[in-house]
Amino acid sequence: MDAVTQMLNDHKKIARWAQLPNHSPAIGWIVRGERFYWTPNHEGSDRTNTPNEAQYEIGSITKTMTAFRLAKGEQDGLWQASDTLADLLPELADSEFARNVTLRQLATHTSGLPRLAKNQILMSMKQDKTNPYAAYAEEHLLQAVREETLRSGAKHEYSNYGYGLLGWALSRASGVPASAALHQELFTRLGMSASVMAILNETDATANKAETEHVQHEIVEKVSGGATLRVQTEKGKARSFNTAGNPASSGTSVSPSSELLPGYAPGGRSMPHWDFTSAMAGAGAVRSTIEDMLTYAEAQLGQHSDAAELEPVFLECQKEQASVAPSKGVGIGYAWMRSMRKDGTVTHWHNGATYGFSSFMAFNRDLQSGFVVLSNRGVSFSGQIKQMLGLGELSTDRAAKLVGEALFSN
Repeated sequence: MDAVTQMLNDHKKIARWAQLPNHSPAIGWIVRGERFYWTPNHEGSDRTNTPNEAQYEIGSITKTMTAFRLAKGEQDGLWQASDTLADLLPELADSEFARNVTLRQLATHTSGLPRLAKNQILMSMKQDKTNPYAAYAEEHLLQAVREETLRSGAKHEYSNYGYGLLGWALSRASGVPASAALHQELFTRLGMSASVMAILNETDATANKAETEHVQHEIVEKVSGGATLRVQTEKGKARSFNTAGNPASSGTSVSPSSELLPGYAPGGRSMPHWDFTSAMAGAGAVRSTIEDMLTYAEAQLGQHSDAAELEPVFLECQKEQASVAPSKGVGIGYAWMRSMRKDGTVTHWHNGATYGFSSFMAFNRDLQSGFVVLSNRGVSFSGQIKQMLGLGELSTDRAAKLVGEALFSN
């Protein structure tokens, strides 16, 4: 029995966390090309090395995929990381902030933008607090950017706002919607057939530009098959999800064998799935499975047989682009956090959360190992404080720390 499996089977807090009501966590890891899986068995029979096929909201791990689009577009000559927002979006040329802040700064959380835009905070308070991004549209994002002031010498400050803006700017500049771009350039290339960026009411927001860029328009058509799914909600309002030709929406998945799990708050209360418009999708709109996320980790480790052409893109995202805590050996690439270990190796990681889901992914190329933790249970602010004090239920981040200690020490 490997060290990770033994730890997961024997750790009492892991057992209590895994057996929470309605909780369906999935943990997977790779060791030099070999995959392992662990899921709790509520009936108490032996666990097997079989992947959980359920789909989860991966939250902010989506940012690493938006960062992939940045590096891939740079490789393809569409833009440079040193380009400013105004370079990509001429309509923002009147904004001092947009004329000075670069794509690299957005990708490394060094643009000076706060975690959320002011108008997004106000809007989420007035609208559905449990689905905070659903009403935030492109016009709100443009308004927020135009009201931003330039902050010189800005230090690292984590920003969902910044990554939503980055993803939206890349889509506008390329003429390809984010969902279609990820489907074509990442998910299909790697065989991540159960992964989707589900964007609410997304038509081709860049239609005007795409009409003048025939080649890019053809790419979108080939990827999406010209299909945008429309469904009727319980309130009778039409909702569209541009799923690149895959029938995915809240409660359904892109693969017949996978289903989007229901999400739950820390106390066990049922939470709605999060909806994103194109304005903020780049910050957290991807849904995926443990199998697909291990495939993603495999590609990050340089082990994926079909990802050789993408290796320079992954490496560009992984290399240090900005320092976060130099004395502690912590830096950031494009989205990926980098931590120097005592053995001299570097671990890359990112976590994510919505109100009903939480996730964590980490990998170490030097050790040729990586892991993913997915959970359909979110973490509240008060729950985070309790966990810092060693109280309350185990969190996904804490479970991931235990997995990383077992995996990377061997």
